[in-house]
This record gives sequence, C-alpha cells and structure tokens, in this order.
Amino acid sequence: MDSVRLVETQCKTPRASCFQPKGTFGWYGFQNLWDLLAERVLQPDVEDSHIWKFSASGQYSAKPAYDAMFIGAIQFQPWERIWKSWAPGKCKFFMWLVAHNRCWTADRLAKKGLAHPEKCPLCDQEEETINHLLLSCVFARQTWFEILLGLGLQVLSPQLEDPSFEEWWHKVSSKVSGQVQKGLNSIIILVAWSLWNHRNRCVFDGLHPNLNELLSIIREELHLWGFSWGSRN
Repeated sequence: MDSVRLVETQCKTPRASCFQPKGTFGWYGFQNLWDLLAERVLQPDVEDSHIWKFSASGQYSAKPAYDAMFIGAIQFQPWERIWKSWAPGKCKFFMWLVAHNRCWTADRLAKKGLAHPEKCPLCDQEEETINHLLLSCVFARQTWFEILLGLGLQVLSPQLEDPSFEEWWHKVSSKVSGQVQKGLNSIIILVAWSLWNHRNRCVFDGLHPNLNELLSIIREELHLWGFSWGSRN
C-alpha cells in the first residue's frame, strides 16, 4: 500500500482524503514529510509537548507569532523615523511618499510625458528631483542651515557630499537617541514638508522663492508643534 492510500485508509470519512497532494510540489512536500516522520519513534508512555520555536521560552504568544510572519521580509528603513515622530499624519504620509520616491517632482512628471518645470522651482539651476529639492538645492540647504542654527544643531546641516536625503536623514538621526531623536526627526519632517509646500506655491500660485517667508512659516510651526510635543511628554 503506497503512502497516500495508507493515510486515506486511516481516515474516518470514506470519501475524504486526509492529504490530497496536487502537482509536483505537493507530491514532493508529502514525500519529504513522510521521510521525516519515518525517522521518528513514538513513545506511547511519554506525554506529548508543544514547543514554539519562535520564542526563547518555547511557549506560544501572539507577538512572536506576528514577528515570525515577517521573517525574510524586506525592511522599510525609515519607518520608525516617520511613523514614531510627533509630526501630524499628513506630514508623515508625505515623508512616506518621499521615501518611496512617489512625489510628483519634475523628473517623475517627465517620465510620464506630463508638463513639468525645466529647472528646480526654488533655485532655477538644476533638474528637480526629490533628492535635489530636499537636500542639494542651494535654497533647501540654506533653509536647513538657518533652522538648525536656531536650534544649535547647525553641524547636522546637509553637505554637498551627502548622496541622498534618506542617507543624510539616517546619518543625523543616528547621532542622537531617545526623545531628542524623536524631536529631531519631527523637525526634519516639518522642514521637508514646508519645502514641498513652498515649491508647490511657486509652481501653482506663481510665488517667487522667498527664504525669509519660508523660515518664518517653519518657525511658527515649530512653535505650534512645540505645544503639541509638550502635551505628549
């Protein structure tokens, strides 16, 4: 009697098969399982025990079971910096778009054959990409420096050698920890969000880039967000 018929014979339901392998993979998996079980010697006088291999104690719980679902998954690097910040939800979502390069900057509009600015709307010097807009643009770099200077963090300002906004953010965020890190991540999100809004006003409302106006808006928002942060501590 072959292995499948042996299992079927032990089933109490005549028309149901306890195991119905389908396709080559199904047969291979069944034969592999059969070989593994053939090496086991049952001990009727020993009580069975269950061991959950994904926890150190061997006991099942919901958290390690949930974590096990992501074994081998690709990690989204900036998730904690974004979603665990004090920034409002709309700003967090914007940063999620930034991290996935899903903002409608000129380079992406061009790829879709849509109308787009020939040069960066803030500096009018280079092609607009999200990394240029938030990091390497001279207007953006001046914005970062002025805001971080006011906080005594000017040494963290973006430099020309920083390859991308994400790598710069990861670098400066890793230099601090705890509540300071959470606050710094929130400030970075605010400045990036403000740069994006200022860019959109230039593109759609005909505004000329105005550093002093942007700095004033960011500082006012920092003041308002400060009350929010204080209420959470």
